[in-house]
Parts: sequence; C-alpha cells; structure tokens
Amino acid sequence: MKKYLTPVLVSCVCLLAFGPLLPIFFGPDWRAKWTIASAANEYLDGHPDKAEESLKQAAVLSHQVATEPEYWNLKFDLVFNKEKPSNETIAALFEESVALITRTPAFQRRILAQLVGEHFHLRRENEYAVKMMEKFFPAISKRTVNENNFLAYARALSKKELETALTEVDAALVADGTSRIELLDTKAWVLHGLGRDKDALAFIEESIKKLHSELKQVKGIPTKDRGKFEELFVTEVEEGSKTDSTAPPPLSRMEGLKKEFSYLRPIDLELQAKRIAVVRFHRACILDELGRTDESELDYRWLDQFGFTEPEKLN
Repeated sequence: MKKYLTPVLVSCVCLLAFGPLLPIFFGPDWRAKWTIASAANEYLDGHPDKAEESLKQAAVLSHQVATEPEYWNLKFDLVFNKEKPSNETIAALFEESVALITRTPAFQRRILAQLVGEHFHLRRENEYAVKMMEKFFPAISKRTVNENNFLAYARALSKKELETALTEVDAALVADGTSRIELLDTKAWVLHGLGRDKDALAFIEESIKKLHSELKQVKGIPTKDRGKFEELFVTEVEEGSKTDSTAPPPLSRMEGLKKEFSYLRPIDLELQAKRIAVVRFHRACILDELGRTDESELDYRWLDQFGFTEPEKLN
C-alpha cells in the first residue's frame, strides 16, 4: 500500500501547485493561439482555404483571438491578397470584425478598433477604417492624440466629414503641444480637402521644415557625413541633358543612399524616404491646386528620383 501512496501524494501536491495554470496552457485561449499559428503555416504552404477554416475555428474557441495581431494580419491577407474582393466581401469582413471586437472586454475595444482600422486603411478602405473607429472610440475630448489624428486622416482620405476631421486634428494638436510632423501633415491634408489650400500650404511647409530638421538628428551618422546625408535626402537633382543610351542607368537616389551609407540599415533609410515622400506628395497636390505647378514639379521630381512613381498609393 505504501509504495502506491507516495506517487499519489506527489500527484496531489503537483495538482495543487500547477492546477490553476492548466487552463492557461490547455484552455481555449491557448488552443486558439495554436490554431492561429497553424493557420499561418497553412497559408504559407499555399492552402488559403485551410487557413481560413483554421481562423474560423480559432474565433470559435476564444474571443481573445481579436487581441492577437497575427490573427488580423492573416484575416486581412486572406481577403485582400487574392483577386480584388467584392464590396460584399469587404462589408462582411467589417461586420465580422465588429462582432469579434464587441466580444472583448470594453477596455480593449478602442485599441483593437485602431488596429483593425489601420488594416482597412492600408488596403485603401478608409471609409471602413472610419466606421470601425467611430464604432469603438470615445468622444473627441477623451481620445488620445494618435486616435484623433488617425481618425482625422482617414476621414481626409475618404473625403467625408471633413469639418469633423478638422475638429479632431485640432484637438490632437492642442493635446500634443509639440506640433508633430504627422499632425501638421494631417491638418494640411484636411484643409486641402476643404479647399482651403492657402492655409494648408502653411501647415505642410512647417511639416517639411520639421522633417528636414529631423534629418540632422538621425543617429549613427558621423559628423563628416551628415551634410552629404541631408543633401541626398533633400536636394532635387536637376534634369540634365540626355546621356549615351549605351551607358548604364544612373543609381536611383535610394540606391545611392544605401551605397553611400552602407553602415545604416536599408529599412531605416526606406522608412525615412517614405515619410518624406508622403508629405512632399501632399505639398505637390496643394501647390497644384494653387496653380503653382513649377514648384510642385520639384516635389514630383524628388518622388520620381526616389522611386515613388505612383505617389497616390502612398496615402
């Protein structure tokens, strides 16, 4: 009898100690996470239908899948990475997303609404991004700076409710107090949408001025190279005469930067260029509306030289 007693006692002690943890490791939330991981592998292996079924199973297992960024990455890829989805498909995705977020605790919903709104925004479905954030965001006065700024920008891109967008970005600017580049750019783009291009130009110019100032603060660049770094990022190359057609094409500005500053991460240079490109494209559009096309041409030339040949896709 004694030889059986010891293992039983040890098992009981283990259950007392680790029993409360078992639901964490083997409960529905844990299984849902593994199901999402399985769906991701199925998608990478070229089986989107299986991946979609696995995601559905994960959502049934636990509403906490809504808090997993990988769930949303895969969910949106499954809809948008095939042929162009129909309006009905996108509407169904929106309704499904709302239903899932509604099942999460109240304190998580505004964060998830912004996450899902960003996915719609990246797919150029800004009206759905706006609807998602309106559904779960609190009143303007209770939002964060980033919430008001993002919602205002999405409204500007959808070209609807621009007076509300102006109120939102103004609230963000007041709350922020530092006039961040992104806030100034949003304000300029909202004003542009309202047809107030002279006012918009003042804000976009301030945004570009701050961007150029930030280039002086980029870390990891020796003092001797800093002037060259700023010059390559800021100065437009003049259009020259035609060169010998047999000569190799000149390096793009981005390729030149990567070669000149090979000790910096290429991704960092690309992100910096894209940040500047968005604001310069916005300035070009505003200048066009003001009839100042000679000046806007400088921005378009810069965009071309950095490889942004379809700048309207930057938004």
